[in-house]
Amino acid sequence: MTLLRPLPGLVIRPEWVERVTTGPYDAYSSAERAAIAAVNQFSFLHVTRSQEDVAPERRYDVEGLLNGCSAAMQQLYDVDAYVQHDEPTLFLYRLGVDRPENGPGSRHVQTGIMGLVPVTEESDRRILRHEAVRPGRTDLLAMHLTTVGASSSPVSLTFRSSGELAAEVARLCRVTPDLETNDDGVSQAVWAVTGSDADMLIDLLGDRTLYVTDGHHRLAAAATARSRSSDPDGPLGWTQAVLFPDSEMLVLPFHRVVADQSHRTTDELLEALSEVGRILPEEDAGSARPTVPGTVGVYMDGFWYSLVLPEASGRRPVDLLDVSRLQDSVLTPVFGIADAGSDPNISYVPDPLGLDTLVQRCDDNHYIGFILHATSVDELMAVADADERMPPKSSYFEPKPRSGVFVRRLAREGHDRDDLLPDDNADL
Repeated sequence: MTLLRPLPGLVIRPEWVERVTTGPYDAYSSAERAAIAAVNQFSFLHVTRSQEDVAPERRYDVEGLLNGCSAAMQQLYDVDAYVQHDEPTLFLYRLGVDRPENGPGSRHVQTGIMGLVPVTEESDRRILRHEAVRPGRTDLLAMHLTTVGASSSPVSLTFRSSGELAAEVARLCRVTPDLETNDDGVSQAVWAVTGSDADMLIDLLGDRTLYVTDGHHRLAAAATARSRSSDPDGPLGWTQAVLFPDSEMLVLPFHRVVADQSHRTTDELLEALSEVGRILPEEDAGSARPTVPGTVGVYMDGFWYSLVLPEASGRRPVDLLDVSRLQDSVLTPVFGIADAGSDPNISYVPDPLGLDTLVQRCDDNHYIGFILHATSVDELMAVADADERMPPKSSYFEPKPRSGVFVRRLAREGHDRDDLLPDDNADL
């Protein structure tokens, strides 16, 4: 089966970019989302509102919430904020961010192919996962998709790159892009590709395995929506995705901030950690930041250290990850954190927020910070190939596609809300 399909997609008009598009939904706190939405009626955050974005007394009115999201989407259609591509189209999507830590003028750029991929179950080996999902979140996303009748944030996938496909993408990007913007430090460029050029991209991609890098919940939600449809082979049998080659992916770490439930002193904690591995004092955050796998930086009470992790507890690909070694040798035995996905005594700081954020959180609450080396794309693929699941927050991909740049409107592909089975309004 073809793994990539063009769509009659919508692309934001240049004059509407700043008023509509936003960073990914989870890049903001609920307070930040509320502040942005309050001053901008056209922000795409109105379309992606979730239960935590409404007043507590309205939190369980899911129908009202989703109808509000639908009305916000309709408002953007009404003001003609999007260019509609009527012909089935693939979109080349280039993202760029500055990387000053790599030197003056350093920049990371990646170019993906945006289109539709088949909705698959976890057992389907065409699209491989590496993270578990929360069912409640998946159900709400599925209901959002079918109520609003549109999606914007594509599932991000990667694949093992090839020179021939890379050369074809580079050729197609030599012309002036249909959209070119620089917003919130992220540059974007979009090229629409149709006809024989789109066919060539599909043929060159072939049937190679795809790996989810971001959007596990969106993919699971698409599977839920498909299962509730009376036409599972129709538009709901496909989901919006952007495919980036593995050679261009930038993977950053999620750092850990941990509360010590035993309220030990710094000396007592240093003694406990010394029983795990060799721990040494460091001058500052820069010297404590790990440059190779197998070591983590530690921040406690204003001081920095480096900790050499013990050998992995097993030989599976997931066991070999630094996030697993830290979990198995430190977080569970030393701090009693058995479930890193739900324990309130652990939180996460994505690397782009900076180590100053981690330090502030630690200083404010007498927490301990752990600085990790990034998981590599090869490690992620090995875990997915083995059908294993990483610990929560094992990788942070940067840059992320921005919300509201693309819209896939299901009605333009022949989808009707009457296609849904009665259990679409199942309780969360």
